[in-house]
Amino acid sequence: MFLTEDEIRELTGYSYCSRQIEWLRNNNWKFEITAQKRPKVARSYFEFRLGAAFSSRVGEPHVEVRRPNFNAISRLVRG
Repeated sequence: MFLTEDEIRELTGYSYCSRQIEWLRNNNWKFEITAQKRPKVARSYFEFRLGAAFSSRVGEPHVEVRRPNFNAISRLVRG
């Protein structure tokens, strides 16, 4: 559901939470801060930001559905 501490460290390049938060803010990432002052990033948002999902609305990942162009196929068959 959320990135692990190691994944956030890898994403931001920083070990200290304060620097991670600064990096996330500077790069316009959506995140929350826990009571322990650690940043929390939703895994689905991370995947969306890195292009693993396509969306028509920001922050709402979904799978893109592609359908064949039957008109083009018909034209090829009719020649």
